[in-house]
Amino acid sequence: MGTTLSHAHRQIAWNVSHIEVMYVLFGLAMIVFGWGLWRHIRYWRRGTATHGRFDHRWLRLKLLFKEILWQTKIRDSMVPAVFHSLIFYSFVILVITTTIIALDFDLGTSFFKGYVYVFFTVLAELAGLLILVGVGIAWYRRIRKPKTLPHARGDTIALILIALLVLTGFLVEGLRLAVHPDPWAWLSPVGQVFSFIFYGMNISTGRLMHHWLWWTHTVLGMAWIASIPFTKLFHVLSVPANIYLSKTTPRGELFRFDIEALMSQEDFDAEKFKLGIEKPSDFTWKERLDFDACISCGRCEEVCPATLAKMPFSPRELIANLKKCVHDADQKTVGVTTSQAEEGTSEQPQSVVGTAFDHEYLWYCRTCTACMEVCPARVEHVDTVIDLRRNEVVMQGRVPTEATLALKLLETHGNAFGPQTERSDWIDQLGVRVVAPGESCDVIYWIGCCSVFDPAKRKIATDLAVILQKCGISFGVLGSDEMCCGDPARVLGQEHLFQTIAKKQVEALNARKFKVLLVSCPHCYNVLANEYPFFGGHYRVLHHSEFLHEMLWSGILKPKFGQRRKAVYHDPCYLGRYQKVYEAPREVLKTIPGLAMVEMKNHKNKSLCCGGGGGHFWMDIKKGERINNLRVQQAVDVGADTIVTSCAYCMQMLEDSVKIMGKGDDLQVIDLATLTLESLER
Repeated sequence: MGTTLSHAHRQIAWNVSHIEVMYVLFGLAMIVFGWGLWRHIRYWRRGTATHGRFDHRWLRLKLLFKEILWQTKIRDSMVPAVFHSLIFYSFVILVITTTIIALDFDLGTSFFKGYVYVFFTVLAELAGLLILVGVGIAWYRRIRKPKTLPHARGDTIALILIALLVLTGFLVEGLRLAVHPDPWAWLSPVGQVFSFIFYGMNISTGRLMHHWLWWTHTVLGMAWIASIPFTKLFHVLSVPANIYLSKTTPRGELFRFDIEALMSQEDFDAEKFKLGIEKPSDFTWKERLDFDACISCGRCEEVCPATLAKMPFSPRELIANLKKCVHDADQKTVGVTTSQAEEGTSEQPQSVVGTAFDHEYLWYCRTCTACMEVCPARVEHVDTVIDLRRNEVVMQGRVPTEATLALKLLETHGNAFGPQTERSDWIDQLGVRVVAPGESCDVIYWIGCCSVFDPAKRKIATDLAVILQKCGISFGVLGSDEMCCGDPARVLGQEHLFQTIAKKQVEALNARKFKVLLVSCPHCYNVLANEYPFFGGHYRVLHHSEFLHEMLWSGILKPKFGQRRKAVYHDPCYLGRYQKVYEAPREVLKTIPGLAMVEMKNHKNKSLCCGGGGGHFWMDIKKGERINNLRVQQAVDVGADTIVTSCAYCMQMLEDSVKIMGKGDDLQVIDLATLTLESLER
């Protein structure tokens, strides 16, 4: 058998005449493909410049191969994972097989024979069959489509082309086997099944039919190539490109320039100054690529807290509307000269906000990045939302009424809660060391605002301070020099205010010497770790869940006491998806006696936002359901009597919901630090 298989082969292009026509068709297909691709490239190039998209090449290649070859983001949804994997991997096999055949036919190589022939013939048979199965599942999903899956003509065309291409390929093979005896026919079981259709057919008729079917298959193949830039099939190019060019910086690091430094330049023109995105022409080329890469799969809608709460917002719709807005604007400005634009004699594009969606739309976003976590194309929804908010707030002066008060307090008092003197008074009561400029300690505890100005949340800071003392750690606080980190201004789009605060706080921190900057607020964590380096603040930032885990792992802390609890852990968005801190708090909970931990439906990177992100701790847009109610219900559904969290904002949102839902007697919300301290002493 081995010797026989080593001679396996078949005649390439059997029964085909005028083969030169195929090259003409291929040339035409590539011309159409190239023209379509150039249209996309031209669309991207109309965007403004951006930075940091071509660095860390090996890291980008590693990410590309991981997400494309292993389909990591696709696997989260069962049905799409099955049909997409069947089609994707099978097409890769068919492309490799076709390439080997082309090399033999066009360049005279001899790869497609012997064991290579056996291997790829069998593999291609299986691949073709699996593609048909995958297309069938995809069709079934479109018939029984979920609410988040839109109906698009391009999707239908793509599926039809794929199915016809494979079916005609099997028909051609079946006819060849029916009229031309092949000793290796058993290597093509699917082709043999198709050959039964033509059983008993006159040989001359069969050869004629084979000839025309071969050309039909070839034309369909060329049509498939030509259609790629014009249908959903374009995602085979746009998605890999978008993944490769995605951010390699931390998710919480937004692109910015130093406003103060820009304004101090001699050639600064205040009339031309622009911050954020106002018009379609303000989008960067990468944001335009984002719009092109989005395949409207609806995964983002399945996890978006605003969408789940039936609010009039959808991340998929956001990107689709922005894409349409930019395309429409491009159509109006194609061929417009610079002088026409400056003189106003051409039709100028309207503002994005008010054209793509109304002014309220942007403010439903919680900046939780759940959409970005599941997006297979790595579209950066939240960065775009913040850029649009920046222009709305700083340039247009449009701010939601409830957010105005928070920003005003932040500007006048240095925090969004009230007079700064309240912070100093409480720190004096806390009885911890205030580290003055020029002094040093091992740990600076950045208390945060909510843990100071909300009396109910002061226990978090108090308990953490007690734990630090028990650990014998040299620590202190900034005292009156600590203001808000600036996160509310950052997420609400008041970039100028954020930069002013950030620079002042970096100056205060840099005036002290310390090893670790300890925080109990994930929002502070994100800003201090990811945003402050831009302003010269480079610190080792630790969240208190990470610190507690280190102390427990090293044996410095040893929980001894506890009560029977059935607890769930709520992953704060800015600690989980932003910082990838999932295991540390769970490891801490495992050490607490009497505590049985269960997981909610949405946990770790799929955690459901508490509803307070994106500035919504200070806003209450009364549309849809309360997101915090949805989250508390998930805890109720698994029979928990305790919700553990490690964010004062999340704690407040969840406590509010527990009261609203009348679950106060059955469900306790507690911070990880408090729970840990309770296990250390009685």
